[in-house]
Amino acid sequence: MNSHWDLIVLGIGGFGSAAAAHAARRGARVLGLEQHEIAHALGSSHGETRIIRKAYFEHPDYVPLLERAYRNWQLLEHETGTTLFERVGLFLAGLPDSTVVKGTASAAALHNLSLDRISPEEARRRFPDFAFRDSDAILFEADAGFLHVEE
Repeated sequence: MNSHWDLIVLGIGGFGSAAAAHAARRGARVLGLEQHEIAHALGSSHGETRIIRKAYFEHPDYVPLLERAYRNWQLLEHETGTTLFERVGLFLAGLPDSTVVKGTASAAALHNLSLDRISPEEARRRFPDFAFRDSDAILFEADAGFLHVEE
């Protein structure tokens, strides 16, 4: 067994496996350790799908990371010949001064992301299964979607 590693990754879920793969591609000697079976349901990234979006309301500093993640998912799709990202769009709705609406709009404006503001009437027409209040501010990010993470 090799006794020298450039990187040891603890947890080989979505993030850990990506970190290990990227480091190995750069020539690092990587050891990945997982306490459970691979693709188990006990971690934070289990499940068939995960939402992905660029305009993160949590903080605009996430946007450059998401831009890179989008490129990496596209590269992985190309390398594997597998569809992993389904671009279906995502709406966020809430009061105009809510953290989600203000943060999303701010991140999009700061990073020049495409984000549509739609009226409650338009949202009701486009998304009839949801109940929008007349007071809602509704943002639609067409470049968002979901990932087939277990693939």
